[in-house]
Amino acid sequence: MTAGAAPPGPRCDRRTLVAGLAAIVAGAWPSGGAAGQAALTVGGTTVETASDGTLSSSLAFMLPDTPRDAVEAAFRAEGQPAEASPIPTHASLVRTGADVILIDAGSGTSFQPTAGKLADTLEGRNVPREAITQVVFTHAHPDHLWGAIDDFDDSERFPNARYVVPAAEWDFWTRDDVETLVPDWLKGLSVGSRRTLRRLEAKMERRRPGESIAPGLSYVATPGHTPGHASVLVEAGREQVLIGGDALSHAVISFRRPAWAFGSDLDRDLAARTRLELLDRLANERTTLVGFHLPGSGIGRVERSGDAYRFTQT
Repeated sequence: MTAGAAPPGPRCDRRTLVAGLAAIVAGAWPSGGAAGQAALTVGGTTVETASDGTLSSSLAFMLPDTPRDAVEAAFRAEGQPAEASPIPTHASLVRTGADVILIDAGSGTSFQPTAGKLADTLEGRNVPREAITQVVFTHAHPDHLWGAIDDFDDSERFPNARYVVPAAEWDFWTRDDVETLVPDWLKGLSVGSRRTLRRLEAKMERRRPGESIAPGLSYVATPGHTPGHASVLVEAGREQVLIGGDALSHAVISFRRPAWAFGSDLDRDLAARTRLELLDRLANERTTLVGFHLPGSGIGRVERSGDAYRFTQT
C-alpha cells in the first residue's frame, strides 16, 4: 500500500466494533445532568460544546487494577454510586473571526445507537456542516475521529474543512503495523483510525505542541492516553480555556484519584503524570476546562479538595 492511499476500509468492521468502542471510553461516568448549550468568551472568540450523544462502558475496564472497595470509597466521598451511567461526549465549537472550528468530530453513526448525534446537534444550532472551516483532533481514538467521515458513502462530513492532528498522533496511528502496537481490545479499532486519517490526508495538517492551530488556538502536550494526545488552548491575553480531550475524562476518578491506572490509557504511567501536572496547573491558574467526557456541558473548573481535586461544573 502506497503512503497516503486510503486503505480498503473495514465498512463491516466498523459496524461490528461496538464492544471495542466501549473499551475506548473510560466507563461508568457519574450522571451530571443533560449536556446543554454553554458558551464561553475568550477575547473575540466563543467556545461552546456540542453533544455527540452518549456511550457506555464498564467500571471494571476503566480501573482494572483497583480493588472494588477502593473504587466504592472514592465514589462515596463524592456522593456518587459506583456504577455505570451514560457517558457524555462533547465536541467543542469554536468561533473566531471568519472561522468555525470543530474540536473533535465524534464517533459517527456506526458505534452505539445513543452516539453519533453531533450532526443533529449542529443543525439545531443552525450550523450547517458546510460552515465548518476546520476540524481539530485531540487524538485519534474513534469516538473523537471517525465522525469526520460518513459511515455509508465514505464522504467527508465537513466538506469545506481542513483538518489538524497532533503530529505524534499521525505518526503512530498511520503506521502500517499499528495494530501490532496496541492491546487486543484496540487492534480492530486502530485499523479504522488509520483508514480514517489516511482518507483525510490530502487536507490534513500536522502540528506539534506549542504550534498555532488558528489565531488564538494552540496545542498543549497531554500525552499518555494516546502517544500524541494534545489538548487545545484557546487564549486571548490572560483569558484562557483548555479543551482537554480525554486528558481528564472522569468527573470522580480523574480528579480524586488521578494516579490510578486507567484501562483505556496506552501509557498508563505517563497518563497519570499528565493528569497530575494538568490538575495542578488548572487549579493554580483557575483556567476553565472543557472535557470531552465530563458531565453536564463538559465545562467547569478544577478546585483543590483536601489532598486531591474536584471538577466543578459551570
